[in-house]
Amino acid sequence: MRVLKFGGTSVADAAALERLVGIVKTRTGARTVVVSALAGVTDRLLAIGELAVHDRAGARAALDEILTRHLDMARALSALAVEPMLRGIARGAERTVDGIADAAHASPPLLDKLVAAGELWSSRLVAAYLTECGVRAQWIDARHLVSTDGRHRQATPDLAATEDAVRRHVRPALALDRVVVTGGFIGSGPGGVTTTLGRGGSDYSAAILGACLLADEIEIWTDVDGVYSADPRVVAGARVLPAMSYEDAEILATFGAKVLHPRTIEPAAALGIPVRVLNSRRPDAPGTRIDADGSRTGGYIAVAARGTVTLVHVTARQRRADRAFAARVLQAMADAHVAVLVGEVHKGKLTVAVSPGADLDGLRARVGDFAEVQTREGLTAVCAVGDRLTEDPRLVMLALAAFDGRHVHLVARPGGAASALAVVVEDAAVHDLLARLHGVLAGEADVLRAAVA
Repeated sequence: MRVLKFGGTSVADAAALERLVGIVKTRTGARTVVVSALAGVTDRLLAIGELAVHDRAGARAALDEILTRHLDMARALSALAVEPMLRGIARGAERTVDGIADAAHASPPLLDKLVAAGELWSSRLVAAYLTECGVRAQWIDARHLVSTDGRHRQATPDLAATEDAVRRHVRPALALDRVVVTGGFIGSGPGGVTTTLGRGGSDYSAAILGACLLADEIEIWTDVDGVYSADPRVVAGARVLPAMSYEDAEILATFGAKVLHPRTIEPAAALGIPVRVLNSRRPDAPGTRIDADGSRTGGYIAVAARGTVTLVHVTARQRRADRAFAARVLQAMADAHVAVLVGEVHKGKLTVAVSPGADLDGLRARVGDFAEVQTREGLTAVCAVGDRLTEDPRLVMLALAAFDGRHVHLVARPGGAASALAVVVEDAAVHDLLARLHGVLAGEADVLRAAVA
């Protein structure tokens, strides 16, 4: 059993869909295909939602342009039978645009309903083209599979309910030797309302379905050769990692590596399902394998960075905080949906780095009776991961030396991992800092290495 997820660039046009079909045909046995919206469509739908607040006609015209793109692809691929379904999805999106215009407000529930059209269009198109190419494909609405809580724009899946839906809808189709095709990113909350899992959530959808199906492997098809040791657009010496551990992949993604959604790893790691990141333009390339034994290739180092993070200091009002102080603060953060990148606890003070946009007012309200909250914005979080950090303690000194001359606000081990090091610094030159750190840890900065030794 294999789950294949294709990102937006891997379903961007007719040529991309031809490559997708070729990849699916090379896989044998039970297959489930999860697809993102066509490249650029989600961003366009979000913009249409905002436009509809003050320009209903303009929003509807922009929606027609997206429909035309899908219809043109269907015609180019001779998948004409899908046209009525594509138009039906468009009519639903038009009603949502009208709802936004009538309310003069792009509410999260309506935006979720609108952007879901992207994955509905793309998955319908892929299923139709697979059928046209002789593959027995069956389309299933992702909202009938992935159950979530009622939070919009960043819903949390209900794994038990999703597993039950997969048992009822997906397994019978696979038993009939059909390739199941569904959209990523979207689900349904209480009462059947449409929800979404957050940007990049199609990876997460694939991992959830892979876990429910007890898949042998989850394949993430994108437009790069795998997970790189650094962003190759920034660092000239970046290279593809043949393999890495679940823990390191999750940390790297959390700190800004774009190739994988951070939460993809959770369901796969829980069941020991390997995840492979592959290039749909070069399907014969080996890609990167992510599993529990990522160090078997002889050691690796990878770095990533996130700019504009906020440092949050939560200090106990009482001079001597009780032992439950940190637990109370962390629970308050969870209740306020404040996701922590990295942090440390020192007696009655907890310091964490969080992404911009976190509900810090909600956090203040929850801890106000026992703690004070101070923040510092516009910082940069840089992370290095790899088993070599565990094996060679000198590399930690080299990494810290790379920040020489910069104001360091926090140094910590993300999640307590021995194979990871995170530093929060006051430095706007994120790309320069990332390249310098990669160079040091890859052994390219010989002068600095000699100085530290």
